Amino acid sequence: MSEFSITIPLSAYKAFEPNVQQAIMAYMASQLGVSFGNTADAPVSEGRDEKGLAKLDVPEAKVFLNKCSEKTTLILQEIVNRDGDFMASAIAGIVGTSIGELRGAWSGLTKRVRTVTKDPEASLLNWFKQGDEDWHGIMAAQTVVSMRVALAERG
Repeated sequence: MSEFSITIPLSAYKAFEPNVQQAIMAYMASQLGVSFGNTADAPVSEGRDEKGLAKLDVPEAKVFLNKCSEKTTLILQEIVNRDGDFMASAIAGIVGTSIGELRGAWSGLTKRVRTVTKDPEASLLNWFKQGDEDWHGIMAAQTVVSMRVALAERG
């Protein structure tokens, strides 16, 4: 017995409201056996400033991850594990380096998102100073969901 399917062009998907995009992503992830944690069910919190952030879909996240180094993949996995809301010091601790030494990684992520989106102004992360030396980073909820699926498929 075969099932009917629905194909949604990427241009149509991108025109949907964020909550519709998240619902579609949640369904796709459930079919792949991937868990979103709280991200798929919860709307973006009011204090979360996603202005100007790239909102990658799953195909874009897969392209983004293509040829990423092990270190970059680890950084992205940790950001996703924190639902896109993280402290730079926590990521530095996991990677075994200092916040300052991660500048190259952050720069590489920015260059990569601009290449993938073909948008010279695109940003993967928003940064907010925390205290004297730490930084609070935010990734768009849609990108977190897409990265979670893409990372799970990579294995």
